[in-house]
Amino acid sequence: MALTLGYQLSGIIALALASHVALIAYVALEWPRLTRLPRTLVTIATAMTFALPWFSGAPLQALLEAFNRAAWFGTFLAALSFLREAAATSPLVRQCGEVVITQPPAKRYATLSGGAFLIGVLLNMAVLNLLGTMVQRANTLTAAAGHRIVQEVRTRRMFSAMIRGFGTAPLGSPLSITLAMILSMVPSVDWRNVLPLGLLTMLLLIAFGWLWDQREAPRHLAGLVGRQAPLPRGWVPITRFFALAVAVFVAAVALEALATIPLPIAILLTAPAAAFMWMITQRRRKGLVRAAALSAARLIRRAPDQFGSMRTEVCVLAAAGLMGTLIAAAIPTEAFAELLVMLGVHGLPVALLVLLLMVILPQFGLNPVLVATIILSSMSRPELFGLSPTLLALATMSGWTLAIGSSPVTTSILIAARMAQVSPRVAGWSWNGRFTVAATFLLLAWISLLGLIL
Repeated sequence: MALTLGYQLSGIIALALASHVALIAYVALEWPRLTRLPRTLVTIATAMTFALPWFSGAPLQALLEAFNRAAWFGTFLAALSFLREAAATSPLVRQCGEVVITQPPAKRYATLSGGAFLIGVLLNMAVLNLLGTMVQRANTLTAAAGHRIVQEVRTRRMFSAMIRGFGTAPLGSPLSITLAMILSMVPSVDWRNVLPLGLLTMLLLIAFGWLWDQREAPRHLAGLVGRQAPLPRGWVPITRFFALAVAVFVAAVALEALATIPLPIAILLTAPAAAFMWMITQRRRKGLVRAAALSAARLIRRAPDQFGSMRTEVCVLAAAGLMGTLIAAAIPTEAFAELLVMLGVHGLPVALLVLLLMVILPQFGLNPVLVATIILSSMSRPELFGLSPTLLALATMSGWTLAIGSSPVTTSILIAARMAQVSPRVAGWSWNGRFTVAATFLLLAWISLLGLIL
């Protein structure tokens, strides 16, 4: 993390090479504890690396770019993991979860999906474990008045709301790896144009999901269980948490303006510092100096678990980023643009094709990071395709959102399925398949409308 950020700020190639060695060492150390999926991706990425000289005219340059991308993904996860560590001891996070879980059925979808997005801004995947555990504890057979069918329906609806809400992070979260990846791979994209449209699209999807949930609600079961009173705390914890997330982003924007550095780098520099201040605030009753010492001691003590627990995400994202960059290096951008023109695909249809590829390909086992890396590397100059950079970014983010909420091989579906005690195909396709198809048509229409405006 330190070496990658040092290279991004200074441009010293030796730091980049050292970060590559450190990433390889990390993967090697964690290899015995990796599951089948990350091992498979790392193995394929390694094979592609050795085969590169036969497919690229400039293999060393392609390899440098590929490892830079892989190290960048690892760095992003490492920097944001500090926020997850701070949240692990925060009463505020638990209070937010309780407020979300105890809402009445009519409000439960909106609060669960919105809460999964909001808390996920800082906790990333950890929000699925947090809210998933709370759902399991709250959704007992006793709470369902002894009706097993009510318990099963509640499990499906609440976990679907969580999955869909967390899935909107690529659209609405300024701290998401999706936005950072797009900004680094397509220099002409301006986050000030993309993020407002992403937030608007996120709200559209959450509203559509709520309508879909209400449409599929089993009303014949409504009279079997009495109403549950919400917590008296109301929305105070949610408001405080929202303010915290906004503060982290505002600090990153301020650093971007003051230091004239790209926003993704500003976020990575801000996140660990913000997390440390959050930890100190939790211990403020012990005095500033004592609180700082205790917070630092916890970070040092927790470091092996903090960074070790990211092994699956780091290996999957790093391998996917490396493979995508290598594949894209073998596809000349101009040739790809000419091929699409020959096929009659130019301008807005290119954005619609990107969205469809981002949704469909992950259903066949391709990681969304891999698909996005190939697409963005091949389309780093959107003007060749007659396409607005903002529209390309929004199409990528939209397709990514639908993919991670439905593909059985994505980490979010794997975690949710394990906690709900169903197969990934049930959580991804049975629970969210029809919604994903309907939402895809909705976003195709939405992006077409924006295309006419942009």
